[in-house]
Formats: sequence, structure tokens, C-alpha cells
Amino acid sequence: MSTPPDSRHLTAQVLAIPGVSEIFPPSPPIIQLSAAAAGRLTRSTIRADLVEVKETPNGARMTAKIAATADQPARETARRVADALLAATEPSATVNVQIVRIR
Repeated sequence: MSTPPDSRHLTAQVLAIPGVSEIFPPSPPIIQLSAAAAGRLTRSTIRADLVEVKETPNGARMTAKIAATADQPARETARRVADALLAATEPSATVNVQIVRIR
């Protein structure tokens, strides 16, 4: 299994994409607090401002929740984000891009 992509690097790449104005936490704060209370903190839940990267037996799984700008088509923005994330990892990776807000 290869080394998972670095969340900070991926976040910088995503924020540089035209049409992306912000990245949101991968899970709601209440879930992050529950995980902390249960002692299940992982690298991805500690850094809520980053693209979430989880290593699975089938390859990396990346999730980005973004705010898209109103001056770019949201579908194209999501596609550019997914393409950038897929280009940064192995072919078996899966990517989930969610547009949480349009500004």
C-alpha cells in the first residue's frame, strides 16, 4: 500500500482551483467531539480544515467539502476538485467532493 497523500498539500491544491472559496470540516463538529471523547481521534479528524484522507484496504479515500463561487458552474468546480485529488494519488483511490455552499 502506498503512502497516503498529505492533507495539507491537497488542501492547498483544492483552494487554488478556480471556483473554490473555502473548505469545510469533513464531519460535523459534534461527531468530531464524540470521536475525541471515545478516544478515536485520527489524523483526519484532528485537522478539520483539511481535505480528509483515509487509507482503506482498497486504497485512499478522500473527501472534500467545499464552498463554490457563484461565478463558476458548481458542477465544473466539483469536477476540477475531483480531478486534482485523483491526480495526486494512486488509481485505486476514491474521491468524494461535496459542495456545501455557493457564495
